[in-house]
Amino acid sequence: MSGDTDGAMRWLAPILPGMPGLMELDVARLRRFEVTLGHLLAKYPVDAGAPQEERSVRLAQIRRDLAALGQLADAVPAADGGAGRLAVLQAPLQFVCGYHDIDLRDSTGLGHGRLIARHGSAPTRARWLPRLLAGDLAGIAITEAHGGSQVHATTTTATARDDGCWTLTGTKTWISRLREAALFIVFFADPAGRLTAGVVDAAADNLHRRLAVPAGLSGWAWGELRLEEVRLRPCEVLGRPCDGMDLLREHFAYYRPLVAATALGAAAYVHDRVTRHLRARQQDGAIVDLRDNALITLGSTHAQLNAALLAAFTAQRLALAGDQRAELWGCGAKAHGVDTAYAAVSELALLVGAAGFTAGSPLVKAAGDLAALRYADGIHDSLYRAAGRTLAAAAAAPSVIPLRGPCRQASGRLHA
Repeated sequence: MSGDTDGAMRWLAPILPGMPGLMELDVARLRRFEVTLGHLLAKYPVDAGAPQEERSVRLAQIRRDLAALGQLADAVPAADGGAGRLAVLQAPLQFVCGYHDIDLRDSTGLGHGRLIARHGSAPTRARWLPRLLAGDLAGIAITEAHGGSQVHATTTTATARDDGCWTLTGTKTWISRLREAALFIVFFADPAGRLTAGVVDAAADNLHRRLAVPAGLSGWAWGELRLEEVRLRPCEVLGRPCDGMDLLREHFAYYRPLVAATALGAAAYVHDRVTRHLRARQQDGAIVDLRDNALITLGSTHAQLNAALLAAFTAQRLALAGDQRAELWGCGAKAHGVDTAYAAVSELALLVGAAGFTAGSPLVKAAGDLAALRYADGIHDSLYRAAGRTLAAAAAAPSVIPLRGPCRQASGRLHA
């Protein structure tokens, strides 16, 4: 790993030897992935200057090309159609993607489609997993007008039909991949009022979209998803009809550390870019020496980003192991990781001066994307509060509630 002097691998090189089970061959795959991603970005540039629709087409093509090259499913289990290599590779892969552009966060792996792999029926798995592994995207629809944290208060409901199917009616808001997803994993109340998840084909009848323009994370279309009596077959329900809250908790314990790794990759890129800028100004004679405040910022943010990345990798490992602490660590890793990345980019950008605040600057884009991630996949006050509540409960009673349990009414909060 001594040759990893550029790009995301320069940051990962000191960390990877400490990841359990990781071998030099896995590290070589990560190197190759970053090289491939660089080539694809040269072929399909996704810089902020391109129109949103064009950027989303290019991002989707990058994912499909990675699939065709056999580099989309490195960390996907063989039982799900993937390469069957170490699942812990997904977090470093996300870091590499984030380093090159946060909008590449869906370039590798199953994403939210992992819910299908883990909890889908045989027909649903057979229908969707091959498509996801060939490059299709899975969207997830949880948030409604009252907010994403109050998932138990969902107003999207299922009505039973005489043929044994259900029809879903409701409106989901602030949904990403709105135009690009091949399917949506929708959370709703079943006819008995229990929180349930199901898979809805994005091409289904009576599915309507209303686009909004986000200030960050604009690679995919974003906005409102409205369901008007959308048909759902029994085989399209994930898990049991009462499993919605358990599925959410389990999935996001795994998914949130990946969000953190992606965010920290973006901040690592900004760190490298600012460092190169300062070095170039010094070599050109524009500045004689770097001020102490610049050196302190470079040193402190480097330490902070690495520490947060280690926490994210640990959180993902706990989730993969089914550890009862996974949800606690997932909440903390996502909130702290994104907060750390956002703070680091904000501080580092000041060292560049006005040039770092021009429209189209990658520093400005990174800051906007990271600001958006402070809301996406769990707003941070809710995540920190959830972690604190878990810690307080554990101190009072050492036994911890497992991620999955018997069916119950959906009376809990996703983030609280």
